[in-house]
Amino acid sequence: MMSGPFGALPQEAQAQVMAAARMGRWARGGLLFYPEDAAETLFLLTRGSVRLYRLGAGAREVTLEVHGPGDLLGTAALLPDSRYGMYAEAMDDTEALQLGRETLTRLMQTHPAVGVALTEQVTRQTRSVQERLSGLVFMEVSQRLALALLALAEREGPWPEGGTLALRERVSHQDLAHVVGSTRETITKLLGDFRSRGLLDLGYRRIILTDRAGLLSAAREPLR
Repeated sequence: MMSGPFGALPQEAQAQVMAAARMGRWARGGLLFYPEDAAETLFLLTRGSVRLYRLGAGAREVTLEVHGPGDLLGTAALLPDSRYGMYAEAMDDTEALQLGRETLTRLMQTHPAVGVALTEQVTRQTRSVQERLSGLVFMEVSQRLALALLALAEREGPWPEGGTLALRERVSHQDLAHVVGSTRETITKLLGDFRSRGLLDLGYRRIILTDRAGLLSAAREPLR
């Protein structure tokens, strides 16, 4: 069974998508595409996470979104004569299925449900971007950090009743800064603050979440 937008397709359609796609792999820091690249390939993430960003004034990197397994990248490929318009950087070891525009067109003609699935996924991701922008405007950095940690916790599975949850993924302070739209220095300071409040503990390249209720509270209200 496929994950993401194609997971609900009939088995025959899923088999054709898998047969038509090719698998790509990138190490942490690798670029899946550049802004000036012609948007000819759609990517479906199957492993890892990818950061989409642009360069602002003074070559400052501005993170637009962070995507994980099941998400689509390079949706500009659904439009003719387009370019990606941004960088896509692997934040850890990453794998993605790659589908060319001509292949997508044939699949959608053969299985209209493929087009419906893509439309639904693009709509969900557009809503996610809107929510991220809203968070950048209306939430404090501490709230966004708490939400990001809770989102990472969800990937680990159920939170042990009354226990702690160690994030298996290697998440650096810079990674978290990209996710919440802040700086590494600010995130380091906030993580220390979270630790002093008993919300988490810090080990070597790992974060152990110790108080889910406290993190939920920190996501609702800025730290005082």
